[in-house]
Amino acid sequence: MPASNPQDIARKVREGRPASLYYFYGHDTGALESFVKRLTARLLPASERAMNLHRFDGQSLDIGAIADACEMLPLFAQRAVILINDLNIDKTPKADADDLRKILGDLPETTTVVIYSTGVDLYKNKRSLTDKNKRFCDFCAKHGEVCEFAYKRSDDMAKDIVSSLRGMGCGIAPREARYLAELCLCDTSSVQREMEKLSAYAHGRDITKEDIDLLCIRRIDSDGFSLAVNILRSNAQFVFRRIKELQGQNFEAIEIIGAVSFSLNDLYRARLAVSSGRTQAQCAADFKYPKNREFAVRNAFNECQNISRRRIRNAIEVFAEADLALKTGSRGKAGDMLLVEEAAARAMAYRSK
Repeated sequence: MPASNPQDIARKVREGRPASLYYFYGHDTGALESFVKRLTARLLPASERAMNLHRFDGQSLDIGAIADACEMLPLFAQRAVILINDLNIDKTPKADADDLRKILGDLPETTTVVIYSTGVDLYKNKRSLTDKNKRFCDFCAKHGEVCEFAYKRSDDMAKDIVSSLRGMGCGIAPREARYLAELCLCDTSSVQREMEKLSAYAHGRDITKEDIDLLCIRRIDSDGFSLAVNILRSNAQFVFRRIKELQGQNFEAIEIIGAVSFSLNDLYRARLAVSSGRTQAQCAADFKYPKNREFAVRNAFNECQNISRRRIRNAIEVFAEADLALKTGSRGKAGDMLLVEEAAARAMAYRSK
């Protein structure tokens, strides 16, 4: 059975056609957890949960208890629902994993099992599940429905933000909504927290970019890009002021250097793509950018046009040297932030030969 999407799953449940087994995973754990709550409420009204809803911790499986819960007839309800959170087959003993497959492969018609992960990493890289988890996912797809909750693109998340804030009694322009989505890297949990804060502050009026900058927690990823661009443009006043601000916010030197290096690589890839006549979409595909970071390609394309490849490459090399010095401890802890400032100064002082 191919992977499902949340809309199709919800529609089938509304039509009275729930699956007996669901397997949910993905990086956007906020969206995943919210969907599991809504699905559980649809499968089992609150008045029926006391005797028919069973929760299990996937990190410490009790196979006997799960088997008993799956075989139990629902009491004064249409079905029993079993929730298993944070199951990682890589960490599950083989005997338990085999027994679990036997249980899940022969579930009673009145039982629905929902396996979902919000606090464990099931991936071997940014895109793919580990081999064991992938095989278990395929098993679940054969006997039920599987859905991956990946991060959305910033444009899609922006539409959700506009709709959600309208429901909270506030307005926001699509451009500002996209800015908020990018600031939160399209993470549903982060977006939800910031929307609640912004709606309370705006109190019914339209939310502006100034409101977002004033209230929302900036992620180091966003600062990394602005620092990288201003370093390449030799805007020393902005660069050193922002480094001091980040230091005051208790960011470590290694975090700042990592974020700047990450963004310099984005800019270098974009510059190479422009030189080669590649489009933004082609660049994102070539370097396998996840959906929630495709905006980084767009931003890099917009900023790299008048910056030479040699200048960007030099900045990458300077910050790589600073990263190595930090990790080897050759300067001592007290000199960490000074090393960041020195790297920025060296990169800004570069002159093409």
